[in-house]
Amino acid sequence: MMQDVGLVLEGGGMRGAYTAGVLDAFHDSGITFPFVTGASAGACNATSYVAGQRGRNYKVLVEYGSHPEYISLKRAVMKKELFGMDFIFDVLPNQLVPFDFASFFNSNIRFVVSTTDIDTGEPVYHDTFRSNQELLTIIRASSSLPFVAPSISVDGRNLMDGGIVDPIPLQPSIDAGNRKHVVVLTRNKDYMKKPMRLAWLLKRSLKSHPALVSAMQNRHRRYNDMVKRLERMERNNQVFIIRPKQPLEVGRIERNRSKLDALYQQGYQEAKQQKEAVVHFTSPVEEPVLSGEV
Repeated sequence: MMQDVGLVLEGGGMRGAYTAGVLDAFHDSGITFPFVTGASAGACNATSYVAGQRGRNYKVLVEYGSHPEYISLKRAVMKKELFGMDFIFDVLPNQLVPFDFASFFNSNIRFVVSTTDIDTGEPVYHDTFRSNQELLTIIRASSSLPFVAPSISVDGRNLMDGGIVDPIPLQPSIDAGNRKHVVVLTRNKDYMKKPMRLAWLLKRSLKSHPALVSAMQNRHRRYNDMVKRLERMERNNQVFIIRPKQPLEVGRIERNRSKLDALYQQGYQEAKQQKEAVVHFTSPVEEPVLSGEV
């Protein structure tokens, strides 16, 4: 396992199939990180990676992505819950695609999940999970977007999707003392996030949470600024970015299995192609020996 290198995973709903492919390629290449942080779908993918469950994310995203309980427009209208959160964060990990909690909690990898406090509009990071249920609850909170799923209460805080205020959670990796960061994005190069449409609906629906409204309205600026920062850091050899090279055909709520499988395969192959570059980037740099030193 390398040292002083963090793995940072962007969210993106079903675009997470790309990240699933990248992580399985890392697993097959023997590339492991001492530190992993993720938001939303990135956090979901990270849990299986930390637990060493190669292929589990594929089953969850690709094989079950078209399941009627996974995504439902009817449920979105009737219950204001587009994604079946109970199905995703209870039935899948506990019954259909069992999550290896023992391996997760015995892992030497430090894992940090990004969430958003909807009352303050500030990011909240979690790296301590006291039980199986608490882990699932925090991951669920990190994946709960307004209009898609309700907020989740954790330790007295009302939390939602980490991608609202920290879509690419680089800061936890920096705060952990990592000098280099491998960042997996789920958008093509030159993608620019646009301002949220229907801002009036946002203000009306979330008027009791002005900090959340402000965070949502500024989400595009925060995202675009972070991508620019990452690209500057990449030029300085502080960051290695892996992101889709081919144009995306999968959206946040994609249900087509063939498209999801293709995106997973794309992530796997593109990560494999960059294996040597990733290994070189993450290799420790030997300090030069000064004259007179042994």
